[in-house]
Amino acid sequence: MFEKIEYKLLIENYMTKDEYKQLIENYMNKYTMPYANAIQLIIQQQIKRFEKDFNIRYDKAFIQTYNDMNYNISIV
Repeated sequence: MFEKIEYKLLIENYMTKDEYKQLIENYMNKYTMPYANAIQLIIQQQIKRFEKDFNIRYDKAFIQTYNDMNYNISIV
């Protein structure tokens, strides 16, 4: 669930899946880091960008999205 919310908030609005995969590969090659660390670096950068763009703290947006997704799941 965490990865779905994180992707929805931080990646989906900014880049396509292919661009995201290329960015991960670029970071892995450029900084010689493992896959998980490249994702963490991207997420940290995107959190800063998200908070600046939407003028909301990421944790509040995350909780709201989590609640919305749970509500949608429980209706089905």
